[in-house]
Amino acid sequence: MKIIRKFILLQLIMVVPLVLFAQIEKRSDVGYQGPSTNEIQSLPIVATLHPSGHANTDIKNFQDAINTAARKKGGRIIVEKGNYQLKDIQLKSNVHFECKKGVVFMPRLDLENNTKVQLIFAIGRFANENIENVTFIGEGDVSQRPRFYYDRTIAKKCRAFTVGKVTNLYIQNFSVTDDQTVFSAISLNMRKKGTSKNDRPKNVTIKDLSIYDASYGYGLVQGNTGENIWLKNLQSIGGVTARIETHTGREHNVGVDNVVIEDVVCTQGKAAVSMQPHVVENGVVTVNRAKAIRCEWGVMIKDGFISKKLDKSKHWELGSFAKGSSIKNVEMIHGEATTISRQSKVYIPDALMKFYQEDSSPDKETGIGCKLGPSIAAILNLASDEVDIDKKSISHTGKQAEDRLLIVTEEVKRVRSNE
Repeated sequence: MKIIRKFILLQLIMVVPLVLFAQIEKRSDVGYQGPSTNEIQSLPIVATLHPSGHANTDIKNFQDAINTAARKKGGRIIVEKGNYQLKDIQLKSNVHFECKKGVVFMPRLDLENNTKVQLIFAIGRFANENIENVTFIGEGDVSQRPRFYYDRTIAKKCRAFTVGKVTNLYIQNFSVTDDQTVFSAISLNMRKKGTSKNDRPKNVTIKDLSIYDASYGYGLVQGNTGENIWLKNLQSIGGVTARIETHTGREHNVGVDNVVIEDVVCTQGKAAVSMQPHVVENGVVTVNRAKAIRCEWGVMIKDGFISKKLDKSKHWELGSFAKGSSIKNVEMIHGEATTISRQSKVYIPDALMKFYQEDSSPDKETGIGCKLGPSIAAILNLASDEVDIDKKSISHTGKQAEDRLLIVTEEVKRVRSNE
């Protein structure tokens, strides 16, 4: 399995475009709408950071630099090559990070309890202020660009960025070396204790990112809430590359509006894109050019569920994504041994059941019920309000592709009375 993952990593390096000196990319209809590259470059450099070798010092240096930039109403922070131990760094308005080749961000190493949550950067998640205009950009191609490094022996629960109320956020050109830890690398949430759409991220671009060895139940980006979100050129080995699962704002019916997902790839994982509204009435989500290589699904759409944690005195119904939501240009390359949910066994065609391994446990998060099994279909669509799927632009190839359906729905579930 390690040999396979190393080969996959080489493939990832080959297919990700070179980004040596990232320029901010904008489009008027979605994503980041803040200062341009030229406008940011005209701001003063308020700090140039170097690794100290000590977590407390690294943390203080970063937070001091951020506070200085915010106090000056705008500034650039240069992060030089080296390893940085960080935890709970709070980003503020008008702060612009430029991270050099060879930068490595990691959780602090001196905590005894490795089950403790380690959040590296927080943007508007815990702050009471209204944060705006934050950029975080890495230099270098995919083999040299800055990365986040996780190790389960250090911390089992890691997150690179936890995002709450912020307007105009741009994150570009980073890699994540995961260890099948809990949580997606980037999570778009509400401000802590927020109650309305005003407490969620707005105008966010996340592009040119990759994650290696993600856990099946997590992955690269999870969009719980957000407005005008652009996810572009994202790659994941394991897990889900782009997950739109609107549950953290469910009590207040706060989800996502105008999410554009483009050019996302998942290898040996759950799916390139996953969409679940749960009880939230969401806006439009569009998916264009999603590719899955030896994954369980290419794109999966489910209604989700009504959580038992919700107020039982209120009436709850399953949510949806708004009319105009669509999926097109999905490519699936099937495999015979990928990580799948045990619940997906009912969708495996008879001709492929020989590849299902009940005694396997391929994910380090053993409690999530994963097994080794075959890729199943390009699309899983279990949503009651169907997202528009351009069937002509959906394709699947690979060994025994002819034994698989292109799109699986609830109606094709296999009946196994003895299982």
